[in-house]
Amino acid sequence: MIYRNKRLNAADELDRARRVMRMADLALAEGIFEEAVSSAYYAAHHSARALLFSLGLEVRSHDALRSLLGEHFVRDGRLPRDTAGKLKELFKGRLEADYGTHVHFTREQAESSVAWSRAFITAASDILAPLLSPSSARDRGPRYRAAAAPSLSKGARKATTPYRRLPTTNTRRPPTANNRRKPTAKSQQPIQQRTAKSQQR
Repeated sequence: MIYRNKRLNAADELDRARRVMRMADLALAEGIFEEAVSSAYYAAHHSARALLFSLGLEVRSHDALRSLLGEHFVRDGRLPRDTAGKLKELFKGRLEADYGTHVHFTREQAESSVAWSRAFITAASDILAPLLSPSSARDRGPRYRAAAAPSLSKGARKATTPYRRLPTTNTRRPPTANNRRKPTAKSQQPIQQRTAKSQQR
């Protein structure tokens, strides 16, 4: 995954995490605690994906996401040691909220999930800030590179390579009076004489 794709994918996932976080806040304000818990997990989930995308890693399972997050961000101290455990708790809460029968969450449980997810998004944003900062982007396409290119001073000329005509590769000589095939004595005989001789044979 090239640098530009890492940056775009990480930015997209982080933006999605923030949008889902707003859904969690709305559900919490409306007293829909199961939806608040579920949305809180997905907000954290997309934040974790953004972190892994910044390294060029894309995961397909929730277990792999927690494992890689611990390996690349918890081990070096950029995230707290309990990050993977908290994500696992949120994941279990999301399963109960989405698929559980007769499962109800209290306001305190929903508020706790939403608060932790919001703090996790903030931590992920801080880690990704150097990558997503416009001033530090190294590959933003030809439009941005052209805008950032220094303009030539007045009177300065851009160096160009002069056009040089390449020699042709065709070495075949055109027919001339000197190199034409010389006629033989037989070819100089009239056609009628040659025909008559062939009939006599």
